[in-house]
Amino acid sequence: MHKGKLFPALFLLIVTALFVYGVTHLLILRFEKGDAYPRYSSYRSDPLGAKAFYEGLGLLPGIEAMRNIEPLHKVSGLSETTLFLFGLQASRFSEMPQASVEALEEAALGGGRVVFSFVPIRVLPTPPAKEKERHQTPQEDTNQENDEEQELSGKAYVDLTQRWGVEVDRCEKEDAEASLNLPEKELPPSLPWHGASVFEPRDPEWQVIYARGGKPVLIERSYGKGSIVLSSDSFFLSNEAMRSKRYPQLLSWLCGNHRKIVFDETHLGVSRSPGIATLLRKYGLAPFFISLVVLFLLAMWKQAASLVPVYEEEERASVDPGKDAFVGFTNLLRRNISADHILPACMEEWRRSFTHGRQSLSALLPRIQEIIAEDRAKPKRNRNPVQAYREISGLGMRR
Repeated sequence: MHKGKLFPALFLLIVTALFVYGVTHLLILRFEKGDAYPRYSSYRSDPLGAKAFYEGLGLLPGIEAMRNIEPLHKVSGLSETTLFLFGLQASRFSEMPQASVEALEEAALGGGRVVFSFVPIRVLPTPPAKEKERHQTPQEDTNQENDEEQELSGKAYVDLTQRWGVEVDRCEKEDAEASLNLPEKELPPSLPWHGASVFEPRDPEWQVIYARGGKPVLIERSYGKGSIVLSSDSFFLSNEAMRSKRYPQLLSWLCGNHRKIVFDETHLGVSRSPGIATLLRKYGLAPFFISLVVLFLLAMWKQAASLVPVYEEEERASVDPGKDAFVGFTNLLRRNISADHILPACMEEWRRSFTHGRQSLSALLPRIQEIIAEDRAKPKRNRNPVQAYREISGLGMRR
């Protein structure tokens, strides 16, 4: 590669390496901060995440805290754990995948504890026209639209408000605190509550733990050998609450008696999606892939410029102009056939080429063989192949 092209190529390579390093560093910083994850994710370390609660539980002796990024119906052993589903949207509660709901119910029936917490929302009062239109919408049409959406998506969804007998509603009051409804429990008598979501239990199995403005906001029910807990707020679980206002009694009550705590991330859209990089790490193919990349770059470099200096060869004449074909044939005969064997070789070639199918020429063959035998019978120094050849040629002329 010429020196004039080497400097720009090195400069471009250095700039590309610095750009890749800068972008990678920015991505690492963002993922360390965690704001790329949804709110109340255990991966998120800013005020809206739940990483402090997760790591705090992991530091306690005898407690095993872990994250789940696999589909719930593929996870085993949930009946022996407390399963947290933080930051759930209220709309998702009425449309959850059937496979996930069955896994949650199986876990609760086997003795597990399932804890839901909703994202706090603040909703302005609905305009009268919108409210009237909402009440006038036929319920059958709404159910039909939901069925059509399920058929299109290919997944079956379950309305937990109907299945578990609890309605998620909105309260217009702006009470800032939630009060304990069961004084006999060792829980804080009151705690700040954010958002306007409240519950309307339709099943008597639900027990109101905290209420806000007379409306339940934290409820619990037994389900088989286990239990299910619903909370309309997630602020007291956030990193900000762990720093400013912690409620260890409430957090301990949420965990229950289980030693294994699972923070589910799949309901937030965080799941394992194996790609090429994952498969390379799993099967140890990263060095092989890097070798292929290096070979590809070397091949590209070789196409752009030769790896060895160019050797300028002088043009040489392939044919000597001072010699013709006859001279070359003569030299070939001298080099490959000795003088003693020249006459038998010529005779054999003549017999193959000229006497095939011709009786007149074939009659000369005994005489030619006799002349060659007489010449070969002489001592080596007295032999004269040229004279014998002339005598044989004279036979042909006389014939």
